[in-house]
This record gives sequence, structure tokens and C-alpha cells, in this order.
Amino acid sequence: MTRTLRLALLAAIGLAATYGLALAILGRAAGTERYVVIDGDTLELIPAHCGFNALGLGCRAQSLRLYGVDAFESGQTCRDASDHPWPCGAVATERLKQLIAQSDFGCHVDPEFVDRHAHEFSICVAGDRDVGAVLVSEGLAFAYGRGAQYLPIEAKAKAEKRGAWAGRFVRPQYFRQGATD
Repeated sequence: MTRTLRLALLAAIGLAATYGLALAILGRAAGTERYVVIDGDTLELIPAHCGFNALGLGCRAQSLRLYGVDAFESGQTCRDASDHPWPCGAVATERLKQLIAQSDFGCHVDPEFVDRHAHEFSICVAGDRDVGAVLVSEGLAFAYGRGAQYLPIEAKAKAEKRGAWAGRFVRPQYFRQGATD
């Protein structure tokens, strides 16, 4: 076998391996844009169209964080009014899953604002409702950072003892730092 033929064969094998790895990571091209929930305030947008589609590959997911809210972490527990533990983090995550399942769910991404985990901030709506406002009003998330527009909604949820406000909890920002109740 000549040197040129060996190099061409190695290049073909390398190209096939690279394509296989890309396929394993990105998957096949999707026909429609879709969202995947990571936790109660974080999701991924998987675009329907990108440059990889020409190769039959899917698009790289865009990591999004709901603007102005902080929801319970997926594994976080709270205490209800009777002081029994309940999986507030799993409930917040499941609620976001319910909201993204609505056919009219969508997000407006603000590429100017990115958090320290490389999530782009977005305002998402389901129907005519702001998803962040829904989570805050149900006591599954809190106004956070620049989310001052959610403070009155949070105050009302607290006054009406909705969600976590009915019992005891550690705010997600402190839970992430290791605080427990």
C-alpha cells in the first residue's frame, strides 16, 4: 500500500469517527424547535435549523435561564405547613415541564445577559402568561437579581401561603451554597 493511500484511508477513518462522535453528541436533525427542562428555572433550546443540518446532524442546544427568577433546585426539599418534607425542587421542575408542553410556549432570548454558567437569560411565555410569573405566583420560585417585576407577585404568593410559602424552606441561592433547613 502506498503512503498516499494509507494517508487517505486514515483520513477517511478519522472523518468517519468524527462524524460518529458528532452524531452521538448532537443526534439527528430535528424537524422542529424544542425545549428541554433541566430544572425549575433552566432549560435548553434545541433549534430546528443550523449549519449541522446539512450533514444530517442535530443542532447544539442553547442553555437558557428564566430571567429574574430563582426556582428550587431539582433535588431540593421543603417542609409543608405540617412540617412534612415535600420535593419542592422536583415540583418546580415538573411545573416548568408542564408549561413548556403547551403548544404556544416560546422564549425570547437576550444574548446580552449570560450568567456564570453560560446560560442565556430569557423571558418565556406559555399562552399569554409569563412563565417566571407563574412559577413565582405558585410559590415555586422567587424574584431574583434583576427580577424586580416579580416582587409584588412574590409578596402575594407569600401572603396567600402558596407553594413553599405554606411551610419552611431554604431559598435556592442559599441551598446551592450548602444551607439546609
